[in-house]
Amino acid sequence: MSAHAVVGVVGCGRIGAMYAEHLEALGHRRLVFVDADRDRAEKLAWQTTSGSVAGSVGELVSGGCDAALVTAATTSHPELVGALIEAGVPTLCEKPLAIDLRQTETLGRLAEARGVPLWVGFQRHFDPGFADLRARTTSGELGRLQSLRLVSHDVSPPPIARLRESGSIFTDLMLHDFDMVRWLTGRGIVQVVADGAALSCPELTDIGDFDTVTAMIRLDDGTQAVLAAGRWQPVRYDVRAEVLGERGHVAAGPARAAEPGSGGAALPRFRGYWDRFATAYREQVRAFLASAAGGAGDPAAGGWRDSYEALRCALAAERSARSGAVPVEP
Repeated sequence: MSAHAVVGVVGCGRIGAMYAEHLEALGHRRLVFVDADRDRAEKLAWQTTSGSVAGSVGELVSGGCDAALVTAATTSHPELVGALIEAGVPTLCEKPLAIDLRQTETLGRLAEARGVPLWVGFQRHFDPGFADLRARTTSGELGRLQSLRLVSHDVSPPPIARLRESGSIFTDLMLHDFDMVRWLTGRGIVQVVADGAALSCPELTDIGDFDTVTAMIRLDDGTQAVLAAGRWQPVRYDVRAEVLGERGHVAAGPARAAEPGSGGAALPRFRGYWDRFATAYREQVRAFLASAAGGAGDPAAGGWRDSYEALRCALAAERSARSGAVPVEP
């Protein structure tokens, strides 16, 4: 896609600003920003080299748009993505595509019927460490897989107002992990057992959510996975994956503690997804724009079916966590 192409950024919060930075670094300088808060869109446009503002997705489309990134609130994704797909605009939507399975499938089928590229922002597919891990597991190098362990911890929780719109921790934060289990192994998930608690943010109980969760998963070939996620990890943003096979054990992500005195060189104290996965986001945007310009689709791309399957697992985990744990008999 040429530097003169028009790329819309729909949603101008932290993620939208991050994507704008990557787009500019890649040489795409005709950016048009859309946000329900016009002042926020204008501020981001002012911060870019040659950004402008549109009052709505309709105005963005009518002015000519070659591709769009949807980074607005989760609850607005179906309406915004639907309008862009109807207009024939290649779209990259931050995950999840929707927090409803039927809406997710409807948007995916619409994109397929119109022949419009629709990507979902599972940026970990483009992370060098995770991509190498997948290559080694799917190549058979490890032999028969036995178990996976995935960890995802934020440094601190987002504002409660945002969490009210993003679904539970399972459909928001942990959605990446359900996706990664499938992506790393090439297998389907057939069983989920989960539990959760609100330990650091007791106010989450008011919205029926958790800040600390675990899930145990069985894949369709019997392989097992254990997932742990949390909203509060003050040492660093921490995302890791380990795979154990009959011929070896491989991992992606930092493996040693970052605290002083822990031994060895201190690991980077990532502040959040934007710096931990900076390379992944940049490569995802590069590949998406190439696809939007008519290039071949990238095999690492996350599509609507990935969002659907990850959401299906997340909703099952949510139901499990809320149904109550089985007490251990004395």
